[in-house]
Amino acid sequence: MQEKSSIKSRLPINCMCLSGPARLLLCLLFTTLAGCSSNLPEILSRSGISIPTQKTSTTSYGSGGGYYKDDGPPSQSVDIARIPDAVPQNAPLSRTGNNPYEVFGKRYVPIPSARGFEQTGHASWYGRKFHGKRTSSGEPYDMFAMTAAHPTLPLPTWIRVYNHANRRSVVVKVNDRGPFLRDRIVDLSYAAATKLDIVRKGTGRVTITAVFPEDGVGGTTASYQNQATIQYLIQVGAFSEQANAISLRLKLANLGLQLYPESSSEVSGDNGLFVVSIGPFKSRTEAELVQKTIAASTGKQGIIRIHQ
Repeated sequence: MQEKSSIKSRLPINCMCLSGPARLLLCLLFTTLAGCSSNLPEILSRSGISIPTQKTSTTSYGSGGGYYKDDGPPSQSVDIARIPDAVPQNAPLSRTGNNPYEVFGKRYVPIPSARGFEQTGHASWYGRKFHGKRTSSGEPYDMFAMTAAHPTLPLPTWIRVYNHANRRSVVVKVNDRGPFLRDRIVDLSYAAATKLDIVRKGTGRVTITAVFPEDGVGGTTASYQNQATIQYLIQVGAFSEQANAISLRLKLANLGLQLYPESSSEVSGDNGLFVVSIGPFKSRTEAELVQKTIAASTGKQGIIRIHQ
């Protein structure tokens, strides 16, 4: 119960500072969402208040807009170039933000480990509207810190974010949940988005990779240009009960998919969860094709991860 209240506190508590119709409308919306949560913790994205009728200050993100209405860059000028990248650390999981949760009818299960994690998609950013407000991990959001939000990575996790448009990269600390719209995979702080030159356009195609203290800070883009020896797995599910993991394995086997590990007797718990994966695959393209097959057949999207 502590997890649920801490996640919800990011937005609903603040509705008391509103007045009149605005507070009534906001509270009614939270009440409606609460009735649809099916016993999972409620968690609302920073922009979740206005979904699905969300508008931007210029054009939509999908057509290259800059930022959400009521959000945006800071009013004062800040030399972002002087802000250092986040430094990966060996840190314990945060007390909040790491349990399964549901947003607008979709269930999210945070993965047990970020080791080997890599993902490609679109990044967006959030700014002054949320500056100082509590993140899912319990830390206050600082738009001038090198941080980010991700739907399922463990909190905290440190990731390298590589912008395909200009080959810039930064290292950020994931301490929040989101984004929950379209094909976006990560929400960046204003500082991180500025360094990657994503602020003006609003979104950018990126690859994110989990990094650890032994990897150092920053790094180059070489890891994206030489992947001949890298293999990939598709994580389809993670369960607290081994029987549920074995049941999913049987369904996937009936689809003719290659299970990893091959024997169900080798399915072991990882941080209390039993992980079901498909693969390995020699290329990310091959993994993405199978990922689409799994989604069409089972309704489970799956997460592509590097196979160590």
